[in-house]
Amino acid sequence: MSAELRVVEGERPKRKPLSKRARFEVFKRDGFKCQYCGNHPPAVVLEVDHIVPVALGGKDAIDNLLTACFDCNRGKAANPLTAIPQTVSEKAEMLAEKMAQVKAFERLIKSQRRHEEKAIDEVEDAFRMYFQGFSFNDRFRQSVRIFLQNIPTHQVVDYMHLACTRIQRRDDSIKYFCGICWKTIKEGK
Repeated sequence: MSAELRVVEGERPKRKPLSKRARFEVFKRDGFKCQYCGNHPPAVVLEVDHIVPVALGGKDAIDNLLTACFDCNRGKAANPLTAIPQTVSEKAEMLAEKMAQVKAFERLIKSQRRHEEKAIDEVEDAFRMYFQGFSFNDRFRQSVRIFLQNIPTHQVVDYMHLACTRIQRRDDSIKYFCGICWKTIKEGK
């Protein structure tokens, strides 16, 4: 039989327990309080916990140790501490902040949409000066929206006036207007 140490799958190598002196130094540094929940003796029994768990390669260095009560230490188990756990009030505060940001963003989007619709209406009003009784359909409003995202509103309105004065047929003036806008967008890039 080989003199090598064989580790059976599922078994962990036995680790050397911390000395009483090392435990006391950690407790003293942490003010004899659980660093997770803040409880202290006699209400709880304190233990030393590894910040980076031994199962994940954590060492017994004092910087990798902290004071934890029995319940918190068992709750943490071999999970690494990537962040300090939040209290319920901190979580509620964070959630309230997120909700406030979402509402502010939604208000901004609605405001931007109203502004876009008003600008599209200005272009449509210019068109109606020449072709009364006609309105833009939803598809064409979307095209005008794209133009307005790339060209200033006053310029798009001017292009509509130009197209309608040069071309007297409604559908052809729309095509001419679109051609002017697309050419301006392409030249701007």
